[in-house]
Amino acid sequence: MITTFAHPRICNFAHHIQLKIEGQVVEVLHTEAADFANFIYDPADGPVLVEVSYTDRVLVDQVDIRPRTRNHKADIQAASFSFTLDKPEKLSLEVPGRPPLFFWANPPEKDRPDPEDPHVLYFKAGQVYEVGECQLEDGQTLYIEGGAMVRGKVRAKNAAHITIRGHGILDGGFYYPSKTEATHLARFHRCQNVIVRDITMIQPSGWMLVPVDCDEVEIFNLKQIGEVVSSDGIDVVGSRKVHIHDCFLRNNDDCVVIKAFVIGIQNKNRIPCDGRGNVAEVLVENCIFLNAPAGNAMEIGHELNVEYVRDVTFRNIDVLSVHGQGAVFSIHNYAQALVENITFEDIRIEHCYDKLIDFRISRSRFSVGEITGRIRNVTLRNIQWFQAPNNIGYTISLIGGWSPEADIQNITIENFCINGHPIESLDELEITTRHTRGLRLI
Repeated sequence: MITTFAHPRICNFAHHIQLKIEGQVVEVLHTEAADFANFIYDPADGPVLVEVSYTDRVLVDQVDIRPRTRNHKADIQAASFSFTLDKPEKLSLEVPGRPPLFFWANPPEKDRPDPEDPHVLYFKAGQVYEVGECQLEDGQTLYIEGGAMVRGKVRAKNAAHITIRGHGILDGGFYYPSKTEATHLARFHRCQNVIVRDITMIQPSGWMLVPVDCDEVEIFNLKQIGEVVSSDGIDVVGSRKVHIHDCFLRNNDDCVVIKAFVIGIQNKNRIPCDGRGNVAEVLVENCIFLNAPAGNAMEIGHELNVEYVRDVTFRNIDVLSVHGQGAVFSIHNYAQALVENITFEDIRIEHCYDKLIDFRISRSRFSVGEITGRIRNVTLRNIQWFQAPNNIGYTISLIGGWSPEADIQNITIENFCINGHPIESLDELEITTRHTRGLRLI
């Protein structure tokens, strides 16, 4: 019915929580940002009862099971609560005054690789492995078994058919988030046919998952918890034909971001990595995003030093939070690229504070050369914003070009609802515009 994982005793456990599923104990681990529980659930065996209790016995007055659109209802009993699960899904269980519990029920794993396969780097459960840097070559699979923790970073360059998978943990805490040690947790440079699936990534010192100038990339059922500023979730840098789906990303910077530039010239990573490839055919769907004080939920920019970024779709996304100065929907073209044919559709927003929409062409500390970029043909369709009363008058939207030539054209907002009511005027979104043409509401 369920498969649980036994983690090494050296791991940081959340001893104040006891989680049971159909009476079976599931280990709960702890990070500075959240607690988390990871297991496999086969729905063919029927619904299961989930029970969460707190050992300090402090009464539970309220429980939010998010995304709220999943319609889970908690049965609260003193210092515990319960609910029924009938399919694999990823949730955030939130009790006021306590860290959130990220609850990740994974579908069954049917194609586990052979540990004896010479093309498989197999890390078995129940151990911590300090690898420093793990280099992947053509045709290799890095498999982290559920209950294993690999501490270090992963790299691949000019490789094809490489995979990172398994239900274990890739821990970036081997490195410190300092100017000398901050590093990408996993990066692929000029690779083809890349798959990343099922793993949990925690404690990054910088960006978490970075395909650079890659083709044919699939990322799914990925879980991330990033605490430090600049813990971007997935940075698609100068890459094409990228499919990101069914992921749960909690980051203290952009959750999914699209860029195109030479990495290492203007940031902490001092080793140049050329990602100046045009970007096309990126699909992000069926994901859950939580954004802490830095960054945006869905971002294109800032560094776009290429000819074009086109055909990008974000679809069926639950944005649980954008807590800081960032936006839910953001395009920051602070360079020369033509950004066109961008779609955001079927998006549900549970909280955002500073900005809702932020589409701008401007200059920033990341800019190189003259600002000549343009933004064309962006659609926001079927958007549900559950606006909190204390956000009214504080959350704005910005759509602004740099000049009459470096401008923004053809922005369509279709079926946008606030608290269940379709908006009738763009004024309801408090949009400020500059060098913008063809902004319309349907």
